[in-house]
Amino acid sequence: MHFTWIRSDGTKADIKRPRLLLFGHPKAGGVIRLWPDEAVTYGLAVAEGIESALSIAHAHAPAWSCFDAGNLASFPVLAGIESLVIAADHDAAGTGIPRASRACAERWAAAGREVYVVAAPTRGQDINDVARCAA
Repeated sequence: MHFTWIRSDGTKADIKRPRLLLFGHPKAGGVIRLWPDEAVTYGLAVAEGIESALSIAHAHAPAWSCFDAGNLASFPVLAGIESLVIAADHDAAGTGIPRASRACAERWAAAGREVYVVAAPTRGQDINDVARCAA
């Protein structure tokens, strides 16, 4: 179960409470499947957070959230998926294309898959920030 605390104006609240309750399951290697497995046929979009995954889904669905940069960096190449779109946060994990997104993209490309990285143009932003500004 994942919790994101939101203020009344729609922005994320900075509350120091657990965001994730896994009931004995490890977070490492996990994803939040915003679309069911059977909807993932040829391509998939992934992002660190739920908000960015939902935002990239306006352009490319289905989409999943990897929880965080660590899970995105280690996101495995999935059988039957030929194309991956990565919504990269432009944050402290790197500049331009952050390390986590680059690691994922390189692994998928090395496996002969199509990979597209969409990064927020401004440091400190993610794809959800870009989508909210465009709305």
